[in-house]
Amino acid sequence: MGPKGKYNLPAPPAHTPMAVATPDGGLLYAGIRCINYVSRALLGEESAGKRLPHVTTMSTRINVLALDVSPLWGEGTAKPFALVGDDLSVQVWDCGTGEALTGHKAHQHQQEARDVRPMYHAHSSVLLSYLANGNILSMDATDLVIYCVASNTYCRRPTFLPPRHHMITVLRASPYHDNLFAVGTMAGLVMVCDLRKMGVVYKFSGHKDSVCALSWREVTLGLPEERPQNERWRSSNGKDKEKDIGKDKEKDIGKDKEKSKDEEKGKGKGKAPPLAKSQPAVEEADELFDIYNFEHLDCEFGAPAAVDRKSKAEGAAAEFVGLEKPASSGQLDFVEACESMKAEMLALKQETQPGKAPPVEVTLKDCEPARPTEPGSDDSTISNAKDTSSEGSLEVIQYSSSSDDAVIVDGEAAKPKREVLHHIYHQAEVHAPETPLVQAHAQAQAEAASNLKAVPNESLDSISSASVRTTRPDVLLASIDSSEVTMIWNTNTGAHAGKNYTKNKGSGKQNNVAWLNDATIVSMSRNQLFFWSLEYEHRMLRYKISKDKQYKCLNTDVTDFACQPKQEAIWLCRNTRRICSLDPRTGNLRASYGTVAFGVRAMSECPDDMNKIALGCSDRRLVIFDISQLSSDCLPVSGISVNSSIYCLAWSPDCLQLAFGGFDGIIGIVDVERMAVKTVLRTPHKKEIYSMAWHDTFIYFIVNRTFGYFDLSKPNSAPVMIQIIPRPSYLSVRDKFVFIGTDDGLLLLYDSSQPNNWAHFIRKSVLLSRYVTDIAWCPLEPNKFAVVGNDNLVCLMEFAPETPDWQKLHTFTTNAPKASITSMKWSNSQPNRLLTFHIEGTVCMWDTEKLHNPALTITYHCPMWCGIFLPSNEDFIMCSGKTVSIELINIKDALAGDKKICSKVDGLLNVKWACKSLTQPNDSTLTAAAKKRQRREQRKAALKLQEAKVELQVEKKTEQTPKTEESVPVNNTSLENLIDGLSLDNIPKLTVKPKQHEEPPPLESELSHSRTCFYLAQKELNKSALEKLAIVLTEDADKIDKSVLISKLFSTKVMAKNLIASESRLAHQKRAAAGLTTSISVNNLRQSNTKDIGPLCLSVSTFTLREELEKHMENRTINEWHVSLAPSVSFVFWQQCCRAFAEQLEANGYYMHAAMYLFSVGMQTEAIELFMDKEYYKEALVHARICKPATDPMIKTIINRWLDQLETTGNYGAAALICVLDNEMLRGYSYLGKYRNRTPEIAELMEQIRKIGNLDAVLDGSVAPEPTENGTAVDNTIEA
Repeated sequence: MGPKGKYNLPAPPAHTPMAVATPDGGLLYAGIRCINYVSRALLGEESAGKRLPHVTTMSTRINVLALDVSPLWGEGTAKPFALVGDDLSVQVWDCGTGEALTGHKAHQHQQEARDVRPMYHAHSSVLLSYLANGNILSMDATDLVIYCVASNTYCRRPTFLPPRHHMITVLRASPYHDNLFAVGTMAGLVMVCDLRKMGVVYKFSGHKDSVCALSWREVTLGLPEERPQNERWRSSNGKDKEKDIGKDKEKDIGKDKEKSKDEEKGKGKGKAPPLAKSQPAVEEADELFDIYNFEHLDCEFGAPAAVDRKSKAEGAAAEFVGLEKPASSGQLDFVEACESMKAEMLALKQETQPGKAPPVEVTLKDCEPARPTEPGSDDSTISNAKDTSSEGSLEVIQYSSSSDDAVIVDGEAAKPKREVLHHIYHQAEVHAPETPLVQAHAQAQAEAASNLKAVPNESLDSISSASVRTTRPDVLLASIDSSEVTMIWNTNTGAHAGKNYTKNKGSGKQNNVAWLNDATIVSMSRNQLFFWSLEYEHRMLRYKISKDKQYKCLNTDVTDFACQPKQEAIWLCRNTRRICSLDPRTGNLRASYGTVAFGVRAMSECPDDMNKIALGCSDRRLVIFDISQLSSDCLPVSGISVNSSIYCLAWSPDCLQLAFGGFDGIIGIVDVERMAVKTVLRTPHKKEIYSMAWHDTFIYFIVNRTFGYFDLSKPNSAPVMIQIIPRPSYLSVRDKFVFIGTDDGLLLLYDSSQPNNWAHFIRKSVLLSRYVTDIAWCPLEPNKFAVVGNDNLVCLMEFAPETPDWQKLHTFTTNAPKASITSMKWSNSQPNRLLTFHIEGTVCMWDTEKLHNPALTITYHCPMWCGIFLPSNEDFIMCSGKTVSIELINIKDALAGDKKICSKVDGLLNVKWACKSLTQPNDSTLTAAAKKRQRREQRKAALKLQEAKVELQVEKKTEQTPKTEESVPVNNTSLENLIDGLSLDNIPKLTVKPKQHEEPPPLESELSHSRTCFYLAQKELNKSALEKLAIVLTEDADKIDKSVLISKLFSTKVMAKNLIASESRLAHQKRAAAGLTTSISVNNLRQSNTKDIGPLCLSVSTFTLREELEKHMENRTINEWHVSLAPSVSFVFWQQCCRAFAEQLEANGYYMHAAMYLFSVGMQTEAIELFMDKEYYKEALVHARICKPATDPMIKTIINRWLDQLETTGNYGAAALICVLDNEMLRGYSYLGKYRNRTPEIAELMEQIRKIGNLDAVLDGSVAPEPTENGTAVDNTIEA
């Protein structure tokens, strides 16, 4: 292992595999809400001094939909890559820093931005690919976005591929061209598109199923310098013709051919190479127009048959085949025209031989400044040059004086010979079209110049021969569909280059294809790799795909792969959660790296072999990590699936078995040698196993705040559950003693040798304010242990088994704001080192010998759950957290230096989101309906604005004019002004102003539903509980009476009445300020509605009021009018009406009104119980103070239930205030101790309560809120 730095274990690949090879030979792949980078495997001498590969894990918080690596990877220190999250945001990350740098949210449409993480449909997912210039192209079903990384701007355009016809499944931009990209569709189409023209360049239709993957490659197999001359029958070398044409065709050659052959032999021309993959020499071709010499051909290259030639010779009409129809109506024989042209050129050649004219030398420089006079070819449309026109041609070609003679070509009108030669030369493509790569362009220019200079001066036919040599390499596109059919397309010419056929009739979505080199293609299907060799057939001018036997891969569990560009190696992602590097020539694995998922909650080394470390993962797997086999090509991680998230681990006494506690209340036992689950034990509760220990034949556990154990000596026995231990949270076994931590921060000691005596504990101490999370024993000092919990304290303890008893040695205090420690671990070689792992994302190492030294702190961006000192080298800490798999950190330099290490930061903390580009159009073209809708909305908005202005003017005029019934015009007003005022233009538009919803004042007969009538007291508890508590702790009676209104609840009957009077005055003041005259008091009910007053009036008049009221009581339709008239019948009947009305009000939710009627008939106890049931504790307490004796137990019951309700809602300050007012100092101290963020104000209040209540004799010294020094505190124990 290296002397410094940090190392990670990669996370397993995601369910939808996405892997891409980086330019430096590494692998970048997507995991579950993370991105992982693994450097290339170091072999041989490269691995010297390094034992682990460089692995980077980056948490993305969200799942990844697409991934691609930048072509600018490795330029400088930057290692950029791009991804698409499931919130449809495009993010650019730097693998070197592990952070997201920039990105854009152009694909987050309005309807999709409501939820950041929905399950998007297939047609709304975003595809992404890097362009050759480093920009990012992303597209969805409706939009196509080009993102400029340098300027951090994007341009969104409507896609030119309608989703109704083309459902895009894969996108891959060309690495050789800035504007080209290819897409595959669900229907099996492969389209090569141009970004600059926003159109389709080529559309390939060969697949019958959905296209799964695409891959680009620039190959040199079909370059002209590697091709033999396919038309060797034009050659003047007789021996070569005998090899190319054959013995049968040699007999049909005419006398002119034999003559030219003899002349060629006389010149002593060297023999050309055979028709293999070699570079033929540039030969002379005296017969430029031998394409119409059909004597030696048998219907090849479109040559007419002998009968057709005979009929043409006899004057029969033939079909027109030229570029333009001739001007004359007469028929033209093309063979005759070509022969005449050939004769003239031969004559021209003979005239130029004596030296009458200088020889012609054509170079590439003559081609560059010229512009074509005809439309550009297909190759020019996909050029990557900055100039808009990439075609080149010869504008002027110097010939002899006879170059202006008229000639006839392909039935056209007579043209100057110079123009004809220019056209021939242009079609032959003397110049090489510009390529996107500058080096290839320069190389093509050099080759073209050298080839042209090698042409003999006196040969005109050599122009055609030399021009073919400057053609650029073929850029091939490989595609594979779900039926495993692989096809090759030539993107230079738009031709179908090759295809392989499969006998498998199944279909899969995980098929993939990539180029291993220029002559080898790798495809993946059915979790296997297949290799295909690519050969160029020169006669057919196409590529051929065949099964390759040179490369092989024996693995049948491949989920994804990526080919390394610089070396012939393949990265494999396997479904066994391993990342491997394959040597395809031998089929062996160069490197194999195990993976561990995020969120390892339990970590335990084997007591017999410390190199074996057991990991309990959150992805329902149990993993054994053997660090003794760590190397540059191996991360030994082996695991099994246990079908439950693991929360705790325990090794057996013989270390041959391992027990784990799951999330669903099961305990499994694993055979470590066979790595198989041996036994499954089920607890009565389907909750997580908090803690577990294996001692002898007993497995102790805590589940659902209940302690229990299994006796393994009794197979198939049910667990023994101990219900008498109050709310246990963690356990630890030491010999025969069982240490149990509770939710209240207590530490209990039991003797396991007496299984029937669990009701009595041996020792009890209050250590923490909240639940205990871990109890760890020092391996080098057996009687020394530490206790931590959901608090900011670390308690060092020493146990005396003889007594049995313990004492506190020291207390460390952390400054963490959340104050929660998840676990801890002692060093195996140095007894003074103690690790603690915190929920706020820190790992602290404490020195128990130097108590006052600050702890070494390692910060993370996520909660940290567990870790250990690396057994082989304790200068490394191995830890895990919520978004960290396994990380090894070197602390050697930090111990001597800063004492702080920042391991990881939040990757999405400093993202600079892009804005729309101002120089490019980003609005889509609106349809006619959309434009009409937009104009209508603009008119509505303008109309609303105008109406608002008119309303404002009318309101101002009404405020300025006096409120008089008659409006008399002023005498000095002129007639013209009056007439102008009558004009229709000056009359404001009458608009109906919508009435605002105003709540009318409540009527006297309307029932109001109020949560409480003690508004001031409730305000004190909700907003200023701590301030009122500080006033109470001053013990100033006058100040408390004036400032703390709720204190009157805890005083005499008179003070309770004063509370009612104070609240009534407050309510009256509020009503008066609101302009209302109806008074409010606690026992004031508003009168009910008078809709049924008629029948009631008649019943009074007819003396049938009792029957009428009884009927309403039975139907539960009684109201205040009925109750007010009930005394006219009798007093007892009025009481019955009040009880019935109270029950009716309670059923309708008017609890305070119901209690008032119960009080009115003397049912105080029932009214107070109603208040308690409906959580009106203040009202219940004030009435209990008034109606009950001071020693009545109901008062204490009300207070206890009130405190439970406040604790449930988390209002610890209000609960502490009530406890102090009720003179329960210890209980109030415990409520303040439950604050996680213990501010200085809270700590000061706790200290005051401790002093005023004299709690030093009750509390243990460790619970001091802020100890001045980490010394030994007073120990307080409670003996059983």
